[in-house]
Amino acid sequence: MLMDLQIEANKSRFIELVKSIEREGFMKEEIIKKLENSDFFYAPASTKYHNSFKGGLCQHCLNVYDNFVKLNEVKSANIPADTIKILALFHDFSKMNLYEIYFQNKKQYRAGGSKRDEGGTFDWITVEAYKTRDLKDRFLFSTHEQTSEFMLRSYCPLTYQESIAILHHHGGMGYDSTKDMGVVANVFDRYPEALFLHIADQIAASFDEEVSE
Repeated sequence: MLMDLQIEANKSRFIELVKSIEREGFMKEEIIKKLENSDFFYAPASTKYHNSFKGGLCQHCLNVYDNFVKLNEVKSANIPADTIKILALFHDFSKMNLYEIYFQNKKQYRAGGSKRDEGGTFDWITVEAYKTRDLKDRFLFSTHEQTSEFMLRSYCPLTYQESIAILHHHGGMGYDSTKDMGVVANVFDRYPEALFLHIADQIAASFDEEVSE
């Protein structure tokens, strides 16, 4: 979980990174306004997997950025700084306004709980959780990857390598599991931007971040 001070610090860092992008044609003020008028800085990164808590989405994008920078340095790939920022910060652009809060019952195990199961004594408590908004209440274009790429192109000119990286950042897993894995392998072999974004995303989700039970 993130404290409010950390959420605000992440928001400030994210915005400063966006402001530092020097891409010609990049509508940085407009995209910052879009973010600030959405739930991006306070949304979770998922409903029940990595960073499924308030502020988790922004934190995830920053984690991906930090991992991407390290990969670029270690492998001397010479991927431009602006490309790394654009891909890492906005690869999950379509997750803003995607989730909503609801309440669910959860077992809280403790000594003296009023109920018992194989895990011990517990009480039922009501906790906040996240779910995906109904289709009629959110923007719909295509898969998560395709929607993120489409939304980002409205604010930022993308190279074809950058578009490919966002379109394949799940590596054929997750939201779009119907991809030809041979195609994905060829994409990763040909475009280091796509490979590094995928690896940076996986490291963030699997190693850097909290996973719900």
